[in-house]
Amino acid sequence: MLTGTDKATRKAGRLLFRKPDAEDGPAIYALVERSKPLDLNSRYCYLILCEHFSSTCVVAEGEGKAGREALAFLTAYVPPDRPDTLFVWQIAVDTALRGQGVAKRLLAEVLARPTLKDIRFVEATVNPSNDASRNIFHSLARQYDAEISETLLFPTELLGDGDHEQENLIRVGPFRSLQNNSGE
Repeated sequence: MLTGTDKATRKAGRLLFRKPDAEDGPAIYALVERSKPLDLNSRYCYLILCEHFSSTCVVAEGEGKAGREALAFLTAYVPPDRPDTLFVWQIAVDTALRGQGVAKRLLAEVLARPTLKDIRFVEATVNPSNDASRNIFHSLARQYDAEISETLLFPTELLGDGDHEQENLIRVGPFRSLQNNSGE
């Protein structure tokens, strides 16, 4: 989906939103590496996400750019035992594009896909200090007039040596229909 004339991405210039493939893995890894405090996973992890989960992931790149440069991306999957739920794993937006609605566009792009027409809930884990991510999901709840809840999922002691904040589960839904409301 090519955007740039809509209000949410006008300032960001024209961006191409598309399904990723394995060739995007290194660019996504580089984007996460420069997007502190996001957790950096292995290069292999991003290759697998792009290869096996492309139908639930989105990458945004600048129109007409030579080579592959991920300016933003979203990784997500449908948990095998909950086919009505999209779990959003990571969202990263290049610093030059933050605050311009790009993260919300990534989410709208994936939720508009026909293969996800049965999604009634969106979940993500967010640590207590990550207001930017929390704001994205609160905005989603408002957009679709859906409920939102937040509960502790992983306490700090499960996440390592105490350097990682707890991860709370944010759950938005149920949605009546995701396909009829693009949010523009």
